[in-house]
Amino acid sequence: MMSYRRWSARCLIAVALVGAWGCGPSEPEVELAKVTGTVTLDGQKVTGGRVIFFNASGYSATADISADGVYTAETALGETEVFINHREPDITPPDGRAGMPMPGKSLVPDKYADGKTSGLKLTVQSGDNPFDIEMVSK
Repeated sequence: MMSYRRWSARCLIAVALVGAWGCGPSEPEVELAKVTGTVTLDGQKVTGGRVIFFNASGYSATADISADGVYTAETALGETEVFINHREPDITPPDGRAGMPMPGKSLVPDKYADGKTSGLKLTVQSGDNPFDIEMVSK
């Protein structure tokens, strides 16, 4: 039979090993910078939705568009694709299947809802980055 002292020592070693296991290297820190601007569609301020940033490093960020068309975000430095998500409320299917809503209609042209087609690109640099987004319907 194991003595209390040996059992206690083994428990302490096990706890130390488990604790050390969680202390491995963390993910590298990403340097962030502020991006601000106004979002318009055909010269009119967009009064809701989100601006989405997808950086070439894989970092992404979102910013809500305020009622006056302004957004502020912090995102990673470097080449960044930008797109807009602004939709009507989700639609519940006619058969009433709970938990299966369909996304509402986009309130901005479809091309702006995808970073690959929006044509909105930004090179984020240290400090403040002004970036107004001017969308057109046609």
